[in-house]
Amino acid sequence: MARVPQDTIDRIRDSAEILDVVSDYVELRRRGRNYFGLCPFHTEKTPSFSVAPDKQIYHCFGCGTGGNAISFLMEYEKISFVESLQKLAERYGIELNLQRDDGSSEFFSQLYDIHTAAVNFFKKNLASELGKKIRDYLKERGLSNETVAIFDLGYADNGWDHLLSVAKSKKVTQEVIKKCGLFTKTDKGIFDRFRNRLMFPITNRGDRVVGFGGRDMLGESDAKYMNSPETPIYNKREILYGLSRTKDAARQDRTLVVVEGYMDLLQLYQNGITNIAATSGTALTSGQVSQIRKFADTVYLAYDGDAAGRKAAITAGYNLLKGGITPKIVEVPEEKDPDSWVKESGVDSFKEAQAQARDVIAFHFGHTPRDLSNASERSRLAEEMSTELAGIGDEIIQRDMVRQVAERMAVDEEAILRIVKKNMRRPRRQQETPSVQSDTEPGSQTEKAECEIIKLLASGNSQVVELLRDNTNLETFTDPVMKTLAGYLLESENQNGNSNLSGALDLFQEKKERERASRLLLETTTEEDAHRVAVDCLITLEKNPLKQLIEQARIKLRGMERAGEDTSEAVASVMHLRQQINDLEAKRKTLLEAVQ
Repeated sequence: MARVPQDTIDRIRDSAEILDVVSDYVELRRRGRNYFGLCPFHTEKTPSFSVAPDKQIYHCFGCGTGGNAISFLMEYEKISFVESLQKLAERYGIELNLQRDDGSSEFFSQLYDIHTAAVNFFKKNLASELGKKIRDYLKERGLSNETVAIFDLGYADNGWDHLLSVAKSKKVTQEVIKKCGLFTKTDKGIFDRFRNRLMFPITNRGDRVVGFGGRDMLGESDAKYMNSPETPIYNKREILYGLSRTKDAARQDRTLVVVEGYMDLLQLYQNGITNIAATSGTALTSGQVSQIRKFADTVYLAYDGDAAGRKAAITAGYNLLKGGITPKIVEVPEEKDPDSWVKESGVDSFKEAQAQARDVIAFHFGHTPRDLSNASERSRLAEEMSTELAGIGDEIIQRDMVRQVAERMAVDEEAILRIVKKNMRRPRRQQETPSVQSDTEPGSQTEKAECEIIKLLASGNSQVVELLRDNTNLETFTDPVMKTLAGYLLESENQNGNSNLSGALDLFQEKKERERASRLLLETTTEEDAHRVAVDCLITLEKNPLKQLIEQARIKLRGMERAGEDTSEAVASVMHLRQQINDLEAKRKTLLEAVQ
C-alpha cells in the first residue's frame, strides 16, 4: 500500500481547487457565495449539491455526502485515497513519490486492473489466429484497423476459463473475481462470462475501462448483445459508450450525436462524425443526460428507423428537454440503423438528414400511431405529451412546448396548459433521493452549542474566532466529531481564511462522520450578533454539565433524607455547584462587555 508524507498530502489538498475539480463532473451554477448543481451521487431534480470555493469543501443537502477535492474523486471515480492524490498531483504539477509496503492492492484498484487486463487479453485474441474470422467480420462491416484500435475492440474466445486464468495469474482476490462482472458462478464453478463474442470496452469519464459489451459471433446465443452487469465501478445508468473519447469533439460546438448501438457509433465516428456517443441499446437515463449536459447544449438523436427505435427516440427527446438540453431527432430511413444507412448511402446522406432533424414535438406528431382525425385519439395524445411536458422544470421551455402542441392540434394554448398543470399537481412517486439522517441534526442544548461553535470557527470572523480560541474548553464537548473539528479549527494558524477547512475532513476515516463534518463546515451562521452567540454557546457548554451534577446531587440528597442520614455535606455540594453556575453568569457578562 502506498504511503504519502503528510506534508505532501497537505500541499496537494491546498493546491487543489474544489470548484475546478468538481466542475469536471458536475454542472454548477453560482448562488451567492457557493455553487450548486445536481448531486452526482444520487438522483435528484432540484440541485442540493453545494460547493464552497472559499472553504474548499462540498456537501449534498439531499443525500448527505460531503468532503474535499480528494474525497470527491475517491467517491466519484471509486478510487483509493492514494489514487486520488495521484490524479490531483498530476493535475497541479506536484511531484508525488510513492513508496509501497507489502500490503495487497486496494479493492477498487484491482477492479480496474482486471478490466485493463481483460482489454489486453481480448485484443491479443483478436490479433491472433483465433481472431481471424472476427477480423474478417469487422472488415466486412466496413471498420478500419484504426477504428478498431482507437476503441480497443477485442475477442473473447470459446474458452470457459481463459480470462479467469489471467485473473488468477495476477493474484486477483476472490472478492474482486466475484464482483467485477467478468465471471459467472454456477454449481460447477466460476467461468468466464463472455465467450465467442466481439468485445467492446466500456469506459467511464476518466477513460478507464469499467465494463464490456459483447456481440455473439456464433449466432447461438439468445442475446445478440450482452453487457457487463452493474458493479462497484460500473453504473450503466450514468455511462454512455464512447463519450470518454469523443467529449472533446462535442465540446467544440456544444453538440452531440447519440445513437443506440456500438456499431452505429463506430461507423459514424469512422466517417468523421466524432462528436458521438451511444446508449448501448438502453433507454437514455437522467444520469446520462446529466453527463451530456457538461459537454453539449444540443443533442441529435439518431435511433433505429423502426417503431421501437422511434418510440425510444421520442422518450429520449423528452428526457433531454427535462434535463435542459435541446433535442433534435434525425429521421433514419425505414428499417435501417445508422450503421447500415451510412454504409449504403454514405455519410453525406446522414449529414443532410441531421441538418433537417426535427424537434421532439414535431417528430412525436409525425410518428404517433394514434389516429389524429379522431377527437378522442387526439385527446389521448395531448395527455401523453402533457405528462412529459409536466416534468420540464424550465418554465420558458415548457411554455414553448405547450405552444407547439396547441398549434399542431389547433386548440387553445390554455387547454394544453391546464392538462400540463393537472399532471404537475399529481402526487409524485416516492423520491429516489435518500433523506439526510436525523442524527445529523443537533438535539440537546449541548449539541446545538457545539454545532454553533463549529460554524462560528469556520465563519472567518477573526474577532469571534479569537474569543473562542481564548475561552473554549474542549473537555466540555461531548460529541467526538464536534470535539475533533473544534480542536482542529482552534489550532489552525490561519483562522482569517478558510483554505484549511478542507483539511479537517481528512481527520475522519468514517464516511458518515466526514459527511456530518462537511455539512457543518459548509453551513454558515446567520446570527447577526455572532459575539453574543459565541458567548452563549461557551457558557452553555460549561453550564450544562454543572446542571447535570446538581440533578444527580439532588437525587442523592432525597435518598439520604429518606434514609435519615446527615445531608449537610450533600447540601454544601449543591450550593457549591450553584455558585459555579452563578460564576458562569458573571463570566458571560464579562465576556459580553469585553466585545462591546
